[in-house]
Amino acid sequence: MIAPTSRLRLWTSESTSGRVTPMEVFFDLVFVFVITQVTHAVETHPGWEGLVKGLLPLVVMWWMFSAFGWLANAVRPDRVRVRLLLVLAMTAFFIMGLDVPYAFEPEGWAFPVAYLAVVAIHCVLYLTTPIPSARKAILRNAPFNAAGGVLVLIAPHLPERWGWVCWAAAVLVLYLSPFLGHIRGFVIEPHHFVERHALLLIVVLGESVVAIGIGAESPGGHAVDWPLALGVVLGIATAAGLWWVYFDGDEVRAEGALEQAGEHRRQLLAYYAFTGAHLVMIIGVVLVAAGITNAIHHFTGHVNPWWLGSGTAIFLIGHAFYRAMLRSGRVADRLVAAVCVVPLGLVASFAGWAAMAAVMVVLGAVAAIDHRLATRGLR
Repeated sequence: MIAPTSRLRLWTSESTSGRVTPMEVFFDLVFVFVITQVTHAVETHPGWEGLVKGLLPLVVMWWMFSAFGWLANAVRPDRVRVRLLLVLAMTAFFIMGLDVPYAFEPEGWAFPVAYLAVVAIHCVLYLTTPIPSARKAILRNAPFNAAGGVLVLIAPHLPERWGWVCWAAAVLVLYLSPFLGHIRGFVIEPHHFVERHALLLIVVLGESVVAIGIGAESPGGHAVDWPLALGVVLGIATAAGLWWVYFDGDEVRAEGALEQAGEHRRQLLAYYAFTGAHLVMIIGVVLVAAGITNAIHHFTGHVNPWWLGSGTAIFLIGHAFYRAMLRSGRVADRLVAAVCVVPLGLVASFAGWAAMAAVMVVLGAVAAIDHRLATRGLR
């Protein structure tokens, strides 16, 4: 007789074939626009208030966007009605992205309404799975997802202080919901889950590449000259450094860690290492992208002293947490680099080229240490 957990894992592996489907990759493309909007909001409103107003909508949106990654482990997107609902959810995410600049204003009602629509679509899709435990799990957690949307909906209509309280409460309700509603019953197929998040991070890193082109734009427009060419080289090197830190064998080790974990621990690892740690890395990429745009705009002049250094540090801390949870590699070099890159970014903020070069050196050092240890079999 086959144990229930064995039947569950067998069904999941067969239904997803362990691979991310083209529909999922297409779905994730909408997140490019979301990241672009958030990056623009952060860049155009420097300061703590602008930063928080740009990042809080991202934190709320990521909760549900990540939830669709969990969904695809239980519901294969190969049926017409599933695909149509996913396209409808994409549309809602796009509307949320459009309304990011207005999410804290009464006229920004489309943001929470679209969010609640996404919650409803996500729940309906989960209920189509033939796995009873997954259906029970989403029924326990969907009310918390909806509560977060309701809090965001009423926040702009309250005095400013209470509006901030509502946003903070929404984030707490969402990210504590797995424990309030019990994080049990969800299905995690290791290869599919790791690959989906890796591909999504590539999509997010695309924003740091797009930032180079945005930074290269000028009101009058001109052909590429030597300063701009050097700025492109440094910008691409910075984006490549972020990519290299993440994509250096961690995927295989992460998949192995999920495979070896028991059912409940696998769900906890999925929450902490992927939903949680990847959010930290995404926030880091947003700040780095804003910093790259700013650095190329002011290639030989003073740049924002925080974006590039702090963004890189946040990305490294997120990746260190990811590794620590999965025990997939060293974390000390990431943490040391995170501590060093912030003051280095401050010192190098006298010019855009210097700021990008400083970040590139730090990321290059981390990648070099990883590669050297890997060749010696010590990682």
